[in-house]
Amino acid sequence: MEENFTFNLNLTDFARLSGRSLATFHRDFAKTFQTSPGQWLKQKRLEYAKHLLETTDLSVNEITMEIGLENTSHFIKIFKECYNDSPLKYRKSAFA
Repeated sequence: MEENFTFNLNLTDFARLSGRSLATFHRDFAKTFQTSPGQWLKQKRLEYAKHLLETTDLSVNEITMEIGLENTSHFIKIFKECYNDSPLKYRKSAFA
């Protein structure tokens, strides 16, 4: 997952790539990382989005695609839940 988190893959795809069933993948992942694969993937993508907002001029739509999501509205919603600001407000405050 570390190498492929920016691809638009779901957890079933990650399980298949690791050669495990979805249930075994969930169980093994939780043992290793003390979180669910879905939560880990969401956090990793949001951290990367935050980095891109701070270091590039990519648009929010471009960042959405770059982090492996397809729906910009969904990205804005989960970014705001995590960082208490929309991506654009976060970018403005990072450079203020």
